[in-house]
Formats: sequence, C-alpha cells, structure tokens
Amino acid sequence: MDLKKAAKFFAQKFATGASVTKNPQGLDEIVVQGDVSGEIVEMIEDGVGLLKNVPKDNVVEVEEKSKKKGGD
Repeated sequence: MDLKKAAKFFAQKFATGASVTKNPQGLDEIVVQGDVSGEIVEMIEDGVGLLKNVPKDNVVEVEEKSKKKGGD
C-alpha cells in the first residue's frame, strides 16, 4: 500500500491533517490529526477503497492527549 496515498485519502475524507512519518522503530506510519481514529479503524476493517487488504495486525490506534498551554 502506498502510505502517502492513504494519508492523502484520510486528509480529504476527514478534512484534517494527515502525514507519513517515521516511528521510533524507523518504520513509516500515518499520523492523522483529530478525533477520527475510530472511524479510520472501521474503514480499514471494512476494506473501504484503497484500504482493501490492509492486514488488521498492521493497524495500531494511538491516542495522544494534547498539551494545553498555561497562561491567561
């Protein structure tokens, strides 16, 4: 699968930022901004469009809490 095409697909589908980056192990991964991870996992499980044949073992959902800046 072309990860750059998949990232572009997610960015357009969810009107959010999506990019391909290297994880700590040096492997490529797709990072998507926003609270759409559940929807993306469902799309992969359903084999929607270019996500057809993506092994479920290759999908890891990671949620990061945003850090709020102090001040005002």
